[in-house]
Amino acid sequence: MNTNSSDKAHGGAGSPGERDSDSDNDDEVYDTLSPLPNDVLNNAVEFNDLGTEEGPAPSHHDYYDQQCPESSGADPFSPVAAPTTAASRRRSVEASSGRPIFPVHNPTKQDLTHARKILEALQTKHGFVTPDRGNLDDPSILWKEGKPDYTIADMVYMLGKTKNHAPGSLEETVENFVKTWEMEATHKEFYQWTTVDQSSYEVQANGGKVYSSYEAPWVGNYNWLLSTCDKELYDSTNETFESSHGKFRYAFPEGFPFEVLEVFSGPPKITFTWRHWAIFSGEFEGHKGNGETINMTGFGVAYMNDKLKAKKIEIYMDSNSFLQVLRGKKKCMEGINQGMAVGEPIAGGVESLASMMEVLALEEKEIESLGDAGDGMIREESTLGENGTGKSSGFCPFSGMSLS
Repeated sequence: MNTNSSDKAHGGAGSPGERDSDSDNDDEVYDTLSPLPNDVLNNAVEFNDLGTEEGPAPSHHDYYDQQCPESSGADPFSPVAAPTTAASRRRSVEASSGRPIFPVHNPTKQDLTHARKILEALQTKHGFVTPDRGNLDDPSILWKEGKPDYTIADMVYMLGKTKNHAPGSLEETVENFVKTWEMEATHKEFYQWTTVDQSSYEVQANGGKVYSSYEAPWVGNYNWLLSTCDKELYDSTNETFESSHGKFRYAFPEGFPFEVLEVFSGPPKITFTWRHWAIFSGEFEGHKGNGETINMTGFGVAYMNDKLKAKKIEIYMDSNSFLQVLRGKKKCMEGINQGMAVGEPIAGGVESLASMMEVLALEEKEIESLGDAGDGMIREESTLGENGTGKSSGFCPFSGMSLS
């Protein structure tokens, strides 16, 4: 895939995945963010872990959460005010922008509650449909590290997607197929995968080595996807499934979303363009991100059998540019005119999230001002569901008071 600001080779499971919100001008994303309440900004938690677009997976870094001291009577919007909202648990804050980070791996109860409400608002306003990754509640599935929760992954995906494919369309079907395949490659043992023909499954990146079913699931998607890149940038032969996932989760705390852009042919030979993106708010092998959006586009081919199981998957992308950005050897703006053209995020991306969090803080403050009378009260309709921004005139469904 060519990179629009370089992104990663494969999403959550290590396949073309999803991107968090971004703009064509990555440098502008954080310059134009709406300011967040001082209550949130003053209570940043150092974030030392990350997850993937496709939900939590093997971790290699600890996520540090902390309780914020509570005080009463302070105005969270005053420059000198002490923290005061109802929620006591605080997510980390991206240093360069002040934007709160929703970690995919090890999220707090507050993170998940806020993400669910934002998801509801996005679906109501834009008509988005939750991705279908199959039956994750199937009791027969033996998860590698527990059943994944895609709440935050789906929120990040909806915030950043540039396409809204019609329900039942070929584009939506292919996108769900890739998401399910990514989920299985990350979280399930190979013998339980339902998306591939296990007797003939093989994968290949950029016309390089073909990995068979005896090797691909254990090498991991990141490693075979990056197998053709410059070894000085990433040597997949020195990485394991676990180490590769750890590196990219540490770089992208909020995951690595994926969307299908266009589908050119259906089964048995599916050909499509795709986009991966992420906010580089973590660290990759010693190089710290500054919150820029890394955007990658590419081309995919999936050869299906008569039961619509993948026999072979080929992915084409500019992996070198992606890795050069992660190592600080290339600026995110470089490569912005490469690859498939993509539009602006439908839901407004990061800017939209920031404004939603402002509404959340205002509504929490209203509930807290009611004291015991407001404890547990939830407004029937959220202002966010109506217009995505603006101050609420009622009780906040995001309130952290219900999380105690």
